[in-house]
Amino acid sequence: MKKLTLFVTALLLSSFLYSCGSMTYITDTWKSKGFTGKKFSKLAILAVTKDNIVARRTIEDAMSKELKASGINAVTTYDVFAYDAFDKDKDGKVDDKAAAEKMIVEKMKESNIDGIMIMKVKDTKSEQKYVPGTPTYMPSYYYAPYYSYYFMSYNTLYTPGYYVTDTEVYIETSIYDNDNGEVDYSMVSETVNPTSIGDFTKSFVKATVEQLLNTKVLLK
Repeated sequence: MKKLTLFVTALLLSSFLYSCGSMTYITDTWKSKGFTGKKFSKLAILAVTKDNIVARRTIEDAMSKELKASGINAVTTYDVFAYDAFDKDKDGKVDDKAAAEKMIVEKMKESNIDGIMIMKVKDTKSEQKYVPGTPTYMPSYYYAPYYSYYFMSYNTLYTPGYYVTDTEVYIETSIYDNDNGEVDYSMVSETVNPTSIGDFTKSFVKATVEQLLNTKVLLK
């Protein structure tokens, strides 16, 4: 009975550890020549999510909130640039690139925005992996008095192996300077095994803001 209890506990623990929240890693970065960071008076946040309006609002709200809490004046854009503003026929493509760019520039000037952060999905991958079983040790005299410890031996139990599917989401995040329309900084992040848009957003936003502040891309 003791062995069975330990076996079940170990199995549940391994499942719990694997099902914890997603993790985000910065895998690549780039910055323009001579760029040493900038303090934007107002940074617009734009998440490119095609027709997923909920995802866009969730990510933009969380990112702007985290940046504001860190001393960066950030604003969302889902109310400024509606999803169908550039794709009225809803074919997944910008109807008129020149007109779209003009509209963006005008809206930015009207709102006194001098920088913009654009986030878009670069790639997604799914891969099935086998997680091998692991040994777990339990003392033979688990409930024996302390003086029996010297004579104690150990039994070996094994948690079974199992298959899991790893999902990886790669996001490209770029910081544009609205004064010259050029990219100052860009990075690619990898978020592993997000369980929901909320779980993804929490992990992605935290890692992104830490990267931008710690490397002094965004100055307060």
